[in-house]
Amino acid sequence: MFILYGVVLFCALLLSYFLTYFFIKLSQRFNFIDYPTERKDHHRPVPLLGGVSVFCSFWAVVFLGILVAQFPAREIFAGSSVQRLIDGVVSVYGKILGIFAGGLVILIVGLIDDKADLLPIQKFFGQMVAALILMKMGFTISLFVGTGVLGYTVTFVWILLIMNAFNFIDSLDGHCAGIALIASMMFFWITQIIQQPMVAFFLATFMGALLGFLPHNFKPAKIFLGDNGSLFVGYLMAAFTLLCKYQEYKFSYVTIFIPILIFGVPIYDTVSVVVVRTIRGIPFWKGDRNHFAHRLVKMGMSERAAVIFSYLVQATIGLIALLTTQVTAFGSILIGFVFTGIISLIAFLEYYAARRIQIAERLSQEYRRRKDDFRGEEEKNFL
Repeated sequence: MFILYGVVLFCALLLSYFLTYFFIKLSQRFNFIDYPTERKDHHRPVPLLGGVSVFCSFWAVVFLGILVAQFPAREIFAGSSVQRLIDGVVSVYGKILGIFAGGLVILIVGLIDDKADLLPIQKFFGQMVAALILMKMGFTISLFVGTGVLGYTVTFVWILLIMNAFNFIDSLDGHCAGIALIASMMFFWITQIIQQPMVAFFLATFMGALLGFLPHNFKPAKIFLGDNGSLFVGYLMAAFTLLCKYQEYKFSYVTIFIPILIFGVPIYDTVSVVVVRTIRGIPFWKGDRNHFAHRLVKMGMSERAAVIFSYLVQATIGLIALLTTQVTAFGSILIGFVFTGIISLIAFLEYYAARRIQIAERLSQEYRRRKDDFRGEEEKNFL
């Protein structure tokens, strides 16, 4: 089975890597370019069609895999675990089309936003349409909340949260794609533990698409995901969590928290940014340079170091998610305390560093003011 996962990963990787060159040229041809501004980190125009490259690479391999599974693979792998995987993928073909349709909607919304800067309400409406398509195709959270109004509400909020969380963390070169890759790796391992080979197939393909794209996106980036890419990545990650059947695992009451842990960095960034903007009286949808990675840079890290540090935090939290499948309920509670402790420690260090930076800025401003006053007095005395 792992050979099959390796094959689809490698195919998606190669396709994504070479396809990205094409979309760099296409971005320049149709002016899908992110130009430098005061709020942005780059200092030169950068193409914005990275998300389209990931989208095309992922779905090309998925649909090719389904096509192969429908015909020659059935006879070749009859009676094997691969045959069971094929049957599983074919059985949810309608849901796969639903994921594709919603993904196409959110990709188009992102492309329009990258080109014409949609109003927040317009962008949010597009996200809601994509979320409703998933729900219409039967993607719902039912564990603990049932399949009624509460279940649909929780599902709707979850999809929107994860989409926007990955959109938020697309702040530095390689940040969103790298975090998504690590989260996918952790989630892939979880699918092996809870025996969800069908989801593992999609994750392996997605990991390949991200791996092929990252060399072009890591600092200095030759292409960005753009809103079209970050929204699609978040949408796809949310869909994967809904496609997986956690209740079939023996610790179902624990595994429901696995996606929250796996998406720890994006969720932390989203919550912290919303809190910071609310405190400062800034609309939470208005972009700024107060994301988690930006705050790390303000603490003295280089942009690359901030991205790598985020990777390490994401990997650590992902490993905690893996542990939740191997312990009792009491052990899970202890793991919850460890996770809370890690997040609290990071938040405390951020707060302390921010205070030091504010004090340093005030002292610097006071020094410049006094220096200007002193110069003014000298000029007055000279005259």
